[in-house]
Amino acid sequence: MSLKSMTAFGSGESTSSTTTYRCEIRTLNSRFCDISIKMPRSLIALEPSLINRVKEKIMRGKVDVFLDLVPNDRAAGLPQLNTRAVSHYLAASQALAQAAGITMKPLSSYELMRLDGVLENQFAVSSEEQVRAHEDGIFAAMEKALSNVLVQRKSEGQALTPAFVKIIEGMQADREAIVSKREVIQKHLFDNYKKRLERLLSSLEETGQKITGMLPEERLLAEVTLLIDRSDIEEELTRLSAHEVEFKRLLQGGEEVGRRMDFLCQEMHREVNTISNKLTQLEVAQHSLSLKQAVERLRQQVANIE
Repeated sequence: MSLKSMTAFGSGESTSSTTTYRCEIRTLNSRFCDISIKMPRSLIALEPSLINRVKEKIMRGKVDVFLDLVPNDRAAGLPQLNTRAVSHYLAASQALAQAAGITMKPLSSYELMRLDGVLENQFAVSSEEQVRAHEDGIFAAMEKALSNVLVQRKSEGQALTPAFVKIIEGMQADREAIVSKREVIQKHLFDNYKKRLERLLSSLEETGQKITGMLPEERLLAEVTLLIDRSDIEEELTRLSAHEVEFKRLLQGGEEVGRRMDFLCQEMHREVNTISNKLTQLEVAQHSLSLKQAVERLRQQVANIE
């Protein structure tokens, strides 16, 4: 399997004898699977089934689904006259005139059309028959849109793979450069810590405190060695190497690898920070800075992987 991007767009259309169904789907980055369906309210009963269908195909991301119904006969889509509502208002007008003992002018066509319920949109009233009539067409249009979205998500995911490989290979080169300089770094640390301790002892003796006899050379070397051990980065380099190997394995794809990649980026960031904090020598500063930049680029790219 290959990587899948979380950003994509797809559309689909299906047609029945009376209606054309159009579906557009837009997917964006998100930590979770967040699905929004925008459709006529009269068909809201289909929303749970539509959401479940999307979840079968998309594991992660913000998904916006837009559904439109267009009558093949455009006139059929226009508001229709509700004759029962007209009769109701005419009867009510006559009853009011009789009750008040007055004579009222008949309501004009314009006045009648402005009254609530006289003109009705055929999609404004929900009914089980209407849902059943449009269900197949809606799902057919959404299936086509989903298929196009999945193709685009896969295509963009494949396009990101070489970028990931290049970043990981750059990290491996920087890590190996640090490994190759490890002995030189340790010698530098030894000499640096030894000089610092000697300066400290010398400054204490200048104040009248006799320390030389209290700390033999062997004890001094032991303390320096302990400081060097605390600054050793072998474990961090080993873990960083393991994370790089695992990241390259995840590039082969799978379900929701984006979450695992994001976790690996956090772990690599921790190891690189520790290396940078432990070692400040100029010999490795450029490599640790390069590693930090590489991890940040990985995190930015991973944010778009399902």
